[in-house]
Amino acid sequence: MKTHLLRPLDRQNLHELILTAKGEINCDLYIKGGTIINVYTGELLPANVAIKGKHIAYVGDRETMVGERTRLIDATGMYLCPGYIEPHAHPFQTYNPVTLVNKVMTLGTTTLVCDNLFFFMSMDEKKLLGLWHELAQLPVKVLWSVRLDPQTFSRQRMERFNPRRIETLLDSVLARQVGELTDWPSLVTGDKQMLDNILTARRLGKKVEGHAPGASVQTLNALAAGGVSDCHESITGEEVLNRLRLGMYVTLRHSSLRPDLPGLLKELLNSGVDLRRAMMTTDGVTPPSMKHGFTDYLVRLAIDAGVPAVEAYRMVTINPATYYGMDDELGGIAPGRLADILFLEDPQNPTPVKVIAEGVEVFERGREPLDLPGIEWQKYGIIKISGFSGEIKPGDMVPPAREGAFPVMRLVNPVITRRKDQKLPVKNNFIDIAGEPGLVYATMLNREGGWVCNGVLEGFADKLDGLACSNTITGDILALGRNPQEMQRAVKRMFDLGGGLVITENGGILYELPLPLSGIMSPASIDELTAECSELYRLLAQRGHVHYDLLYTILFLSATHLPEIRLSPGGILSVKDKKILVPSRKI
Repeated sequence: MKTHLLRPLDRQNLHELILTAKGEINCDLYIKGGTIINVYTGELLPANVAIKGKHIAYVGDRETMVGERTRLIDATGMYLCPGYIEPHAHPFQTYNPVTLVNKVMTLGTTTLVCDNLFFFMSMDEKKLLGLWHELAQLPVKVLWSVRLDPQTFSRQRMERFNPRRIETLLDSVLARQVGELTDWPSLVTGDKQMLDNILTARRLGKKVEGHAPGASVQTLNALAAGGVSDCHESITGEEVLNRLRLGMYVTLRHSSLRPDLPGLLKELLNSGVDLRRAMMTTDGVTPPSMKHGFTDYLVRLAIDAGVPAVEAYRMVTINPATYYGMDDELGGIAPGRLADILFLEDPQNPTPVKVIAEGVEVFERGREPLDLPGIEWQKYGIIKISGFSGEIKPGDMVPPAREGAFPVMRLVNPVITRRKDQKLPVKNNFIDIAGEPGLVYATMLNREGGWVCNGVLEGFADKLDGLACSNTITGDILALGRNPQEMQRAVKRMFDLGGGLVITENGGILYELPLPLSGIMSPASIDELTAECSELYRLLAQRGHVHYDLLYTILFLSATHLPEIRLSPGGILSVKDKKILVPSRKI
């Protein structure tokens, strides 16, 4: 029988934990003099903590389990908090899972529930499970969501989400849910594959995470009836309440793309609603925003918004642990739980000065953090991307002339586009935007060189010569700019790097960010990426980019779960009715 436990004990270790609690054998680590933030009772409780192996054995004032080999930590004046749980991470926003763990463990996050979309699409189940188990050796627990749809429209891509494959992954203890469910219409309209996958998840005791922005109460009823147990897409307090009233959990988001948390919390506090079924997430924050912190920043924002400190800590500890059915291992400082303990100077300051993860000190302010083992990415097929055969021509960057108006993608915020039919000039049988301010060519090239989707984008950057990026939701290459020769140059240089983001101007390279891990991730530290991506944002702002999360704009121009028209393998796609407005063409 499979266990739901992440770190199960055998008979001997269980007995030793009991004997330690009784004071009959020595503990490995004893934390003395601290005040526990007790998320079970809401108290600030002075108590000592005894740890045996990875687990807490005892909480109280006795010291009979302390021996000569016991390591003592004086926590006088400190507050002890359970390790933070991030319930909705995307571990490949230029960083990778290991560099993410390296950063966030210093900020108090000791458990991550991660999106698997990129890894799911790029490797088979055997390799994917191998990667999961290798990452599971880290002291910070890396757990997984299993996607049920590809987030970009393609019947061929949907075949990868067949029930056999989904069940193989969900059978792992490291998979805690399915989702996020961006293709929720398939559930409510009764798509057979979606229904079967949801039934599999529920049979295996896994959660179903929704993605239903702006959903009506009627739609939410259908989703809840279909097994959706949580949604992170609320953007108003009323939307949060609608989900809570129907028995869902809510994950309150404060990401680089949707910084909604303070407003949501103020509305909820005014309503007087119970927050026991509320969690908080950074939702795939991009590096420039990580200068503020990670989960610790969410707690700080919550306290600043007026949430009582203990309640704020509950939303990143016991609440997600309970939601995922892991509260017998995680979420609190109590006997039998994993020893994930943060040392805080004050309950009003959630950034720790020391972090213990599974009984190991992984961080202390003023010292270098624990050096974590890396991953041999190449054995999972995560390597530099290579250029396709054949020459990339400037003409590949430009839409061919067509009769009537062209469906321009008008960017109205970092990720939402609206359709704007516009008659555009033509030169040599191609669309010519040279005399059209505010427009750039928007071209997606198949990574293998089979096709190109040519569009025109308004509201991105009106002084951009050329940009190329391999970090897109489809995995294809995006090229943007007003100058087809510079766009061509940027694409070529991006392939020379083995993947990444390149900006060209006046015949030269203005900026480059190598992403040698399959064109979407870097081995660089998050601190390095924060500096590099902040410079990228600065340069684009100088060239007319007015939106606030550039990396997501680039990522989502081919994401067909968002309004209104998108680049896709089949051509420019109208999202609502799935109609191709301008077909792709062969290169």
